Amino acid sequence: MPSRDLNRDTTAARGGGAGALSRLLDLAFGLFVWAIHFLVVYVGAAMACVLGVGTENADARSTMVAALVAVTLLAAAIVVWHAVRTYRRTEPVPDPRFVVGTTIGLDALSAVAILWQLFPLLMVPLCR
Repeated sequence: MPSRDLNRDTTAARGGGAGALSRLLDLAFGLFVWAIHFLVVYVGAAMACVLGVGTENADARSTMVAALVAVTLLAAAIVVWHAVRTYRRTEPVPDPRFVVGTTIGLDALSAVAILWQLFPLLMVPLCR
């Protein structure tokens, strides 16, 4: 029995358990948002092509592009909000500069990747 308590104390001291998983997922939050955004934009564009929205009606195409641009701006805003929240948070972590710097760096990279997808949305026809 004492060894079980010792293992629990050691795991807590190392930052294991649900808290460690939460911190790990928090680090990659921007990357998750970018991946979901990427999927939504390209599946949405493919669905528009299959349904004929991108080729037949100019108003429908404009509406679809506006919706995809709105999704893009929303995803970028969510990532920026997460970066600001991480910067302002004062939770005790083993090395706060590394964790905060890495999280903000990954969020910045994700925001750039998300906003970069505006170029093909605005410059390339939805369907060919």
